[in-house]
Amino acid sequence: MTWARLDRVLITAIVAGLTLLLMPPMVGAAPEGKWIDQITAMVADHQELAKLEGKERAYDAYLGQLAIVRAALVRGDREETYGAMNHLMDMLVAKENGIPGWSAKTIFDFCGRVTPVTFHDAPRHAPELTKGGFDYWDDDVFDPASNG
Repeated sequence: MTWARLDRVLITAIVAGLTLLLMPPMVGAAPEGKWIDQITAMVADHQELAKLEGKERAYDAYLGQLAIVRAALVRGDREETYGAMNHLMDMLVAKENGIPGWSAKTIFDFCGRVTPVTFHDAPRHAPELTKGGFDYWDDDVFDPASNG
């Protein structure tokens, strides 16, 4: 392993560790309305970490989508909340705007744990969550939680 590769792995591990420290200790779905606050806080934390690489703007679209989810939730529009939340999760799968794979995985997994089942397509997302998140992605990211 070259020094440049080792440095990249070390930096990724440090950033992933910091993310875990910043992650709220939730396991199940949050009370009505709190889940959107938790997801928004996590995305904002990832955006803050991305400032180290000057890539914080990559998270603007995710925060914008969360604003759409929140507006639908506040209006009580369950169908629009469901659609907007699924769109957010699709954005994470696609790693839109070039967010790092580890970040997309972490946010996706967190969304799956805290979002009430009525607001996302759990059967469609459950296979990824039961595999430990997006570990099926063919990426080159050091993932200390993976079994491989």
